[in-house]
Amino acid sequence: MSAHKVFSDKRKNIEYSVTECANMPDLRGEIDQLDRIIVELLSVRQGFMEQAAHIKQDRNLVRDEARIEDVVAKAVAHANKVGAHPDLVEKLYRDMIEWCIIYEMGVFDSLKQ
Repeated sequence: MSAHKVFSDKRKNIEYSVTECANMPDLRGEIDQLDRIIVELLSVRQGFMEQAAHIKQDRNLVRDEARIEDVVAKAVAHANKVGAHPDLVEKLYRDMIEWCIIYEMGVFDSLKQ
């Protein structure tokens, strides 16, 4: 059994209705809908970064290496559980976290001026 099949078997427990697509326009429509949901969730996550900038009292607290590793480890573990490729999830999360740190520092700086 290929790794792809093993991963796809795990997707049955995800709370997103997966449609079996018969053609590319239908498939692309499903991907577009999923992308809208992902972007909405990224917006929510960004809002939490803004809250963090308000809560943290010191700019040096914005980057927390232990927290970064904890978040990545949890995301990779969940990827393995639900059938997402762990390498993809780790890469995306590390890039997203780095972007969020830079963003949060900017919000923090603007609040403290």
